[in-house]
Amino acid sequence: MGRRVLLVSNFFPPRAVGGAEIVVFRQARALAALGHEVTILAGTESSDVALQGALEFDRYDGLRVYRLGLRSLDPSLNFFWPSAARRLCSLIAANDIEIVHLHNLPGLGANLIPAAKTAKTRCLVTLHDPWGFCYRQTRLRADHSVCNAFDECARCLSGVQASPGVTLPMRLRRDYVAWCVGRADRLFTPSCYLKQAYVQAGFPQESITVLSNGIDLDNVPAGAKAPSADGVVRFLCSAYLGEHKGIMVLLEAAERLLCDPEASSGWRLTIAGEGHLRAAIEAKLQAAKLGEKVRLAGRLPRSELLDRHRETDVAVLASVVPENEPVSMLEAIASGTAQIATRIGGIPELVEDARSGFLVEPNSPGALAEAMRRYILDPTLARRHGDRNRERRKEFDETPTITALDAILADRGQPAAAASRAVVICGCGQPPAPVAECMGHFHEHFSASSAVSFLWHEWADHTAWTEAKLLWLWDQQPAEWLINTALRCGVPVLAPANRWTEGIARHYGGVILYGTFLEAMAAICPLLSQPALHAQFAWRARAAGAAATVLAPKTAFHVTTEAIC
Repeated sequence: MGRRVLLVSNFFPPRAVGGAEIVVFRQARALAALGHEVTILAGTESSDVALQGALEFDRYDGLRVYRLGLRSLDPSLNFFWPSAARRLCSLIAANDIEIVHLHNLPGLGANLIPAAKTAKTRCLVTLHDPWGFCYRQTRLRADHSVCNAFDECARCLSGVQASPGVTLPMRLRRDYVAWCVGRADRLFTPSCYLKQAYVQAGFPQESITVLSNGIDLDNVPAGAKAPSADGVVRFLCSAYLGEHKGIMVLLEAAERLLCDPEASSGWRLTIAGEGHLRAAIEAKLQAAKLGEKVRLAGRLPRSELLDRHRETDVAVLASVVPENEPVSMLEAIASGTAQIATRIGGIPELVEDARSGFLVEPNSPGALAEAMRRYILDPTLARRHGDRNRERRKEFDETPTITALDAILADRGQPAAAASRAVVICGCGQPPAPVAECMGHFHEHFSASSAVSFLWHEWADHTAWTEAKLLWLWDQQPAEWLINTALRCGVPVLAPANRWTEGIARHYGGVILYGTFLEAMAAICPLLSQPALHAQFAWRARAAGAAATVLAPKTAFHVTTEAIC
C-alpha cells in the first residue's frame, strides 16, 4: 500500500540541476511509480516572479511540486525560517502527509525537521553534505584548508544576526542545526565517508544509515566509445564553477600540459557548469592561451550532459573539499568513462585507483596533469579503465536504493535514538563580548563540550524546552517571562548576580547566580554531568514554577492574535 510522502529540497529541477536535485527528482519519480502519493516542496530563488515567501504550485514531469520563494541563503537567515515551517505544516495537513523526507535544507531552514515531527509525521533526512555541522557545507576554511575541528566554526564566521542589533555566537547556530538534525526518525548518508564525518562531529553512529544514491542506469547507456575523429583524448569536467570544485587547479594542470612537448597536442577539455568563477576562468583561459584546448560549455541539460559522456574518454573531478557521492563520478561509472579524481571524502569509494581511473592528491596541479598525461600518451588506457567501469556499473544501480526506501516507507518501526546532548537554552538580548569568547573556546576547557547543545531561546520549541537542562541568562535584567517559562518546565536558571536576579532567586528558587562569565561556564558542566545536583535544582525550579503559576495575573495567560499567526 502506497504512502503519502512529502519530499523537501531547497532546489529542484528544472530551475536547478545539481547532484542533490537530480537525486530528489529521480527518487520522487521512482516512488511515484511504485504507487506512493508523492508531493514535493522545493525552494526557488526569489525574484519578481517568485516572491519571497510566496508558495506556487506547478507540475514537473507528472509530479506535484510546491515552490516556495526563498528568503535568503545568507548564513544568518538560511537555517531558521518560521514562515517555511508554517508552509510545511500547511502542506502536511492539506495533503494528509504520513512521511516527510527532507534533503538539502539551507534556505528553507533546519527547523523544518522539528516542525515535521510536531505535525505528527515520520521524518527522514538524507544528508548530502556536511551542512548539519558546517555552515559552509564544504568543510573548507577561508584559507582553503579542510577543517577537522568541528567545534571551531567561529574561525570562519564569528556570529549570526538573530534580529536587528542582536548578533549571536556562531556556536548557537551550529548547535541549533545539529539539534534539529537529531530530531529526525532516520538519517541517511550516501557514503561511508559522510557518515563517519557526522560521527566525528558528535552524531550517534547508530542513528545514521549509509544508503547510496545510486544512478539511473536505464538513462545512461554504456556502449563502446568511438574514438574522436581527430584522435585526441577527450576530458570532461562537470561541476559548479567554484573554488571548492578545484576548477582553477584543473586549469593550472591544463596549462602544464600545454607546455609539455609530449602531451601538448593530444587532448582537449570541456568544462560543463556555471558558477561565480566563470569570469575568472575566462580570463585565465585567455591569459594562458588555453582557448583552443579548453571549452566552457555552460550549464547543460542532463540529457545533453549524458550525451557528452558518450563522447568523453575521461571524466575529471578536481575537488579540493571532501565530496560525498558526486554524481559526476557515478555518471562516469554508468557510462563506461575512465575517471580522474581527488583522493578526498567519499570519492575513493567510487574510483578504483589504477583500475577504473586515477586518484590524485587535492590541490596538486602537478599530480593532476601527470594523471591526464598518462591517458594522453596511452589512449588505450582510457578504454581499459572505461571497460572496468562498464563491468561494475550494476553495483551502483539506484534500484536497490529505491527498493530500500520503499521498505523504509512501509516500516512502522521505532525511530532512531536522538543525539544524547544536554540542551542549554540561552537568552536574551545582545550577548556581551565575553559570552561569544567563552562559547568559542568552551571545547578547549571542558571535555563535555561536545555533549552540550546551546540553543537561542527564540529558536526553542516545546520539544527543546522538554529536553532542556538549564536556562542560561547573560543580560543583567532578563525578561521575567523567560524565567517563568523555564521554571514551569522544571528547568533551573543560571543568571548573573545583581539586585534584580537576587530578588528573583529569593522569590522563586531554582535560580543559580554567577559573578563572571567564566564562573557561569564552570557552573554548567557539573550541573549537567551530576544528575543528583541537577535533580536538586530541577525540583526547586518545578516548585517555583508552580508557585509562579498560582501567583501570576490573568494577563500572563493571554495569547494575542499575533502570537497565533
